[in-house]
Amino acid sequence: MFPFPPIRRALCKLTAIASLLALAACGSAPVRPSATASAAVSSVSPTAQKELPRRAALLAVAKTEWDFFDRQQIDMRSDVLNAPRLGLLEDEGEAVQRIGLYWQAVGKDYTGADTQQAWSAAFISYLMQTAGVSPDDFLFSDVHFNYLSFLKARQSLPAPLFVLRPAATEPIAPGDLICAPRDSNQAATLDDIRPGLPGHCDLVYEIHPEQGWAGVIGGNVFNSVSESLIPIDANARLVPLARRPWFVVAKNLMP
Repeated sequence: MFPFPPIRRALCKLTAIASLLALAACGSAPVRPSATASAAVSSVSPTAQKELPRRAALLAVAKTEWDFFDRQQIDMRSDVLNAPRLGLLEDEGEAVQRIGLYWQAVGKDYTGADTQQAWSAAFISYLMQTAGVSPDDFLFSDVHFNYLSFLKARQSLPAPLFVLRPAATEPIAPGDLICAPRDSNQAATLDDIRPGLPGHCDLVYEIHPEQGWAGVIGGNVFNSVSESLIPIDANARLVPLARRPWFVVAKNLMP
């Protein structure tokens, strides 16, 4: 998991209570996706998803998975993490089999019961695969830097679906991937990307530059599929975070 250590349901509940009390004390309400954003990526059937433009299909798949895990949110916009909403954890009930589907997308037979196995890259691969992205355009892998390396090479060929851009200068939009190194990985530029390095990527789900935040959906975040609320500037560029040192935007060129 990145960046949080394993937690259990009891700890989650205590975190939620403390977070809600903190929010109430400062007069803030839990943040929810805007009505406009929710309408734009409303849940659709698998058949309907195939008929949508691929960017819309990708966002619809992400929403479906986030809904399945009960829409957990992690607020990363301050030094202290808050959890405005807690969801289903990886080893609870139907989540176990659902995560098994993510692993199948990368050719593995793990499930949510294999809590020692980080599944965030398998989750992103599942989104791409389910949205109809071809393996010619995206490498389905359980390591984020494997598919980033693939996209880096692929962008020099005709009609790439993603191009890699520095996070410091590239505005983000729904459907983009944003990525950061973790653990021993010190990658800070596009030249540092190579297969096998540990990292984490989330899918941009909604942006609110006028309010200074974006919602990004990722797997294995607080042991669930979560929307992380992160700061952005008025031009929709990522604001540096110590716990999420974003350094690359995989810009979505899908129609």
